[in-house]
Amino acid sequence: MPPLLTLRVAGADRDGASQSRRGRELLSELAAARGLDCPVAGWSARGAGPPRHPGLPNGLHAGLSHRHGRVVAALADCPFGLDLEHALPRHRRQLAERVALLPDPWVRRHILDAEAPLAAFYRAWTLHEALFKFECLCGRPPATLLATRLGTLREPDGPAAWRWQQGDWTLSLCAETPTLRITAPASLTPLPLTSDILA
Repeated sequence: MPPLLTLRVAGADRDGASQSRRGRELLSELAAARGLDCPVAGWSARGAGPPRHPGLPNGLHAGLSHRHGRVVAALADCPFGLDLEHALPRHRRQLAERVALLPDPWVRRHILDAEAPLAAFYRAWTLHEALFKFECLCGRPPATLLATRLGTLREPDGPAAWRWQQGDWTLSLCAETPTLRITAPASLTPLPLTSDILA
């Protein structure tokens, strides 16, 4: 049976500590749905890398992302990376500078040529974040976030990717296998990416 990733989303106060706490509550709920006892207090501290819990068995991985009062949490039977972003008006004004930070010329060109450049930027940015988290869970952390290369998502043996984008929100997910089964709320179900990963 292919690996399973279960995703939950919830609202929280906008401060980082509240969102982090709510994310750990969601992870405990996801663990309980699998018959595991993972009390909220047992999760690793915020800012200490991927969420870990002594009640999680080997091979089960946890991930969190939160932004502006929305929290996404997931548990999966394989390493994965997950990132949620919300577009900000100031990023529209700073778009050229932000795009210039991205490492791949083909990605920069795609964003600047897109019909909606800010949405295209967030598609690329969340993929970088998700890929970084995925590589960290696989035990090969890149030197920096932008040391990741989106081209690996196009390689036959590279990780697979999924995306959800609605309004100003973008969610990207990377995992080691394209056969990953994803269960998520209907309002936040990421779709598999084709070879045109930035479309």
